[in-house]
Amino acid sequence: MAALVAVNLACSQSDPVVPLADPTSIATPTASISSTNAGDPSASTSSPTSPARSSGSSAIAIAEQSVAATQKPTTPPDSITSIPARAEISHVTPVASPSSDQEALSALYPEGTTLIQLIDLLDEPESYCVDVRGFGSSLDTERSLQAHTCKPGADDELFLFDRPGDGQISMPAYDLCMDSDGESVYVRPCTDALTQRFDLGPDGTVRTADGTLCLAVAPGDGEPAGGQSHLRRDLLLVDCTAGQRHLARWKMPGNSPSALPAAATQLMHDALDSALGGDNWDIVRIGDSGDPAFIPVLMEMMRFPWWHIEREVELALYESLDRIVEQNPGLSDAETIAQTDEWSRWVVWLGLHPEIWPPPGFSGWKGRLFSKLVDPNMGAFLYDGMRSNIRVEEIVWGGVEKDGIPDLTDAPVIDGADADYLDPADRVFGVSFNGEHRAYPHRIINAHEMANDVVGGVPFALAY
Repeated sequence: MAALVAVNLACSQSDPVVPLADPTSIATPTASISSTNAGDPSASTSSPTSPARSSGSSAIAIAEQSVAATQKPTTPPDSITSIPARAEISHVTPVASPSSDQEALSALYPEGTTLIQLIDLLDEPESYCVDVRGFGSSLDTERSLQAHTCKPGADDELFLFDRPGDGQISMPAYDLCMDSDGESVYVRPCTDALTQRFDLGPDGTVRTADGTLCLAVAPGDGEPAGGQSHLRRDLLLVDCTAGQRHLARWKMPGNSPSALPAAATQLMHDALDSALGGDNWDIVRIGDSGDPAFIPVLMEMMRFPWWHIEREVELALYESLDRIVEQNPGLSDAETIAQTDEWSRWVVWLGLHPEIWPPPGFSGWKGRLFSKLVDPNMGAFLYDGMRSNIRVEEIVWGGVEKDGIPDLTDAPVIDGADADYLDPADRVFGVSFNGEHRAYPHRIINAHEMANDVVGGVPFALAY
């Protein structure tokens, strides 16, 4: 697991930077950044640079980047793809659409009927919900389910969990159940088929029966779907261990998109509050739950031992980890590290288990943790809805507060011939944009870990 540090912008420094002399190749508008010897600026390895960011932190700059790569669904085991012949639907008798009145909703639908709402708003401020194409007598069961702008109370977006059987997700208005074909989900007549069994995880995922595939909205932008500002996206089944997690986290708010936090999310926050107060009660509750989703939560608090929390609370963190491992035979490889003061080994272990997701709201909770125990300003970098191309669990406190390591911003530049403080063997970082070249001495960058500058008219950030 990558150990990333939280470093931020400070003030401009006066350390000099020299132009990169006589490069052997002229860069295209794409940046070329390299570590070379001062006497051999042509010995470079090209890699793209990122635009300068206001945070000035290599860790947070990475964590804030948007992920645009489209992922392909993973083909699941035969137990999921081998489905019985599709039953013919001879008729569909919809229930009359409910009004917005809560009493009418309760009369029409059984207790527990709920929207399946994406936690991340993405590009739809009214939220995306799992939706059946069509409505009433025009219901289209031949096409897969989609994500659509939430329509509170609309019967084509209301579902029941564990009805009529354990693991089934049914539509009470149409007497149909969600069914998987290994790539997408449909609504079909309810049967005992394994393809109609799903698991709602405490991490906000909706998984197939074998736990390998997760229900997710397609990446990219939503498409206009009729109605005033309504949007839609395809729904996919994707590998739970890879991809963009914010596209696969759901909550069940009942008939209305406004809902209280999920129980796992609430317990996560309760545990932080009680730990800061010197009480280990909620830490014990986490251990008793046996839920692996809490492993990243416990690990985050383990990073801050007795000088921030009581020793009794710290010991409870490790004991709770032990109990979770004991209750999950699939985590047997953790038994060798489940012992006090082995935080770094737990970090490595978690990096080998991408199937373990923390509860919904983990990013915001982590920002709150850092704000309480490191620096009140840390919450600006870690928040719910942040985009990340790495696991948020991989962002590790680097040991300093915000601005603890001042960056190098718009450093003064001197000619290479005047850089008599450099020896030919000294290493430099060479940057080339649009025919302009500059060298950043390692001895200077090492003290700042980041440089923000403009070369060839291109603003960029160099992180080391």
